[in-house]
Amino acid sequence: MKNEKKRNKELSAVEIIVGLAATVMMLAMMAIAAFLAETQTAVSITMIVVSVVSFIVICLGLTKIEQVVGYYECGKCRHKHVPKYNTVLWSMHIGRTRYMVCPQCHKKSWQKKVL
Repeated sequence: MKNEKKRNKELSAVEIIVGLAATVMMLAMMAIAAFLAETQTAVSITMIVVSVVSFIVICLGLTKIEQVVGYYECGKCRHKHVPKYNTVLWSMHIGRTRYMVCPQCHKKSWQKKVL
């Protein structure tokens, strides 16, 4: 149990660090592309496309980490569960709290992430 908690905290920290790094990388590439836009349009467009696609792929991987680390707790019945990847990916969220259907009570509620 101790090892699992430590692993979950480490993965959670990795998720945050990689997410911030990916965001900074995308914004930096877009800024460089903006400076190159007047002289090298093709290079500028390529840089924007590569940065956005890379950012999306990284975010999908980080969503997988969020899905498997810890569990979610239903706001209505307090049932603890690990939802499917698609549920986590497409549900509304604020931070790590997501609006999902509980598999136990079948009601929609804001469900908090618990490590």
